[in-house]
Amino acid sequence: MSQNTSPGPGASNPGLSPAPPQPVSISDPQAIRALAHEARLTVLEELFASQSTRTATELATRCELTPSAMSYHLRALEKYGYVVRAASEGDGRERRWKAAGSQLVLGSLSDSTSAKNAYLNVQLNAFRERLSAEIARRDKERKEGKEPEPDRAPVLTTGVVFLSESQRKDFIAKVYDLLYEYEALAEPEARGVDGERLYYMLSFLPEIRDGQVR
Repeated sequence: MSQNTSPGPGASNPGLSPAPPQPVSISDPQAIRALAHEARLTVLEELFASQSTRTATELATRCELTPSAMSYHLRALEKYGYVVRAASEGDGRERRWKAAGSQLVLGSLSDSTSAKNAYLNVQLNAFRERLSAEIARRDKERKEGKEPEPDRAPVLTTGVVFLSESQRKDFIAKVYDLLYEYEALAEPEARGVDGERLYYMLSFLPEIRDGQVR
């Protein structure tokens, strides 16, 4: 999981994991700007979510890049502390890479807003492309006469809930706990290059009144 800011106390459950969380906290504006590239964002999603190693060739396939271009991006991510070189596996002919920790956390949004906005724009654009691809896939199935499963989730859900400050904190903590619970369910073999993935994007935005966040 990667986050733009820490979810705060109570929004994690280390007991679900055999090892305590090891967040990688990034606050340097230049390091944050280094993330404003779709391929690098994909790499971080893959390595932090899987918590396993990948070669430049494996990651290049997911990003539709050449292995040499991917190696360049990996070295840039290594420079800023996002990824590290992993122990060799098999015949060891190609270097393997892994996330520098179990969780990526960017510093407060009040620091270097322009850098964070650049990073957020890349995230939003990538997610928009996934939404468009899913809409196209469902439309194709509809034209082919395929009936959707009755419990199929909507492409996108938005809404508003009326919550007090204490209820809001409890709500957000429970959502994160549910994510941590299901992230911990995946066995190592399910986190491989060919593993099935479910993408999500979360944002909890309190109403702003008169320039103040409630």
